[in-house]
Amino acid sequence: MAKKIEISPESILEKFSAPKEEADFLHSNIPTSQISDALKTITCENGVIQGIKPIKENSRIMGRIVTVKTDPDDWGTSLKGIDVAQEGDVLLIDSANSFSAVWGELTSSSSKKKGIIGTVIYGAVRDVEAVRNLDYPVYSCHIVPCAGEAKGEGEINIPLECGGVKVKPGDWIIGDDCGVVVVPSKHFKEVMEAASQIKEKENEIIRRLEDGWSLSEILGL
Repeated sequence: MAKKIEISPESILEKFSAPKEEADFLHSNIPTSQISDALKTITCENGVIQGIKPIKENSRIMGRIVTVKTDPDDWGTSLKGIDVAQEGDVLLIDSANSFSAVWGELTSSSSKKKGIIGTVIYGAVRDVEAVRNLDYPVYSCHIVPCAGEAKGEGEINIPLECGGVKVKPGDWIIGDDCGVVVVPSKHFKEVMEAASQIKEKENEIIRRLEDGWSLSEILGL
């Protein structure tokens, strides 16, 4: 006897929905918390660059990474990164977690005009009041008033390691108020689909809490 097939709206959608592409996740607004959880399940790494936070609340970024490696006293290499980056990219600048700014108002203004999504600095930023007013997303480890010189002696689009997180040009970076998560390009769709499922499960937990369940009951503890 043939096995009975259960038909539901969900099963029909699953059968006939087209596979998601990378662009389908660009406006998903899935928090970094769920993305990090999903990445850790898939790769055993959480992808979080420790210490990096947004300089303005309610910021969010998601895009492919253009990497910048520079000496802490050389903010000129950041300008080269702007020149290389395309609309929709995110700049990730490694200045060795230093306390000398490699980013500020002028670089933010230039990047925003070009359509760059945002800048993440494993190091320091300055001119934060002006940058906040520009409404250009910047994430950094430190906020300082000092900067070096425009030497332009660093490198663009090379592999980096920031706070133990390995980054390649073209990887994805997602940022919100919690910080940033780097997702390897080859795992991006798998991670985002898993993060979507985690978010839906957490939404269901919230619905049960609103119905009077305790969290320990929901989790079976």
